[in-house]
Amino acid sequence: MESMKMTNAAKGDEIVLQGRKKVGKISETGKVTALVESAAQGDKQAFVALIDLHRQTMYATAMAVIHNEADAMDAIQDVILILWEKLHTLQNPKVFKTWMLRILVHRCSRMLKTKRREVPTDNVKDILTSPEEYTRLDEAADVQRSMELLSEDDKLILQLFYFEDLSVYQIAKVLSINPEAVRMRLSRSRRRFQKRFDMGGTV
Repeated sequence: MESMKMTNAAKGDEIVLQGRKKVGKISETGKVTALVESAAQGDKQAFVALIDLHRQTMYATAMAVIHNEADAMDAIQDVILILWEKLHTLQNPKVFKTWMLRILVHRCSRMLKTKRREVPTDNVKDILTSPEEYTRLDEAADVQRSMELLSEDDKLILQLFYFEDLSVYQIAKVLSINPEAVRMRLSRSRRRFQKRFDMGGTV
């Protein structure tokens, strides 16, 4: 029976098939998957290599959202810490990049909102106890449940457009795809979300 041995993804990315003596290069996805799996178990070197692979993407994404280098770097540092703490919760290593971008964009968006405005606190108690607010909160819960049932790709593009208020062109820059592709993905993701929402956020 042939056995397969894969060297450390951060050191050479070679696959050796013992028996056939066949050597090849693993794919980028395979490399990321191997690093995510190792880092999730506490391998700090694998985590550093994983971040190095995505550092340029993180920088470009943060700058596309926040338009300030110092703030972008702060956001990236915050997200790196979050990734290290939460990586073990990622069930599918293949969606690491999408998961990472969702966290990064959300962090950048929160920083922008904090800078732009303060949340009013007057009459908050009255607002939260009104019948209208209870209805709104019920709908928000359905939205959240419906979002959680979507794929990582669907969640990312809907979050960028509806929750982070990015334009189609900003999303295109973040995801490195053309605007028309963004529109097509938005359309498909909307349909899938609407189906879940109409079912009350159930499977």
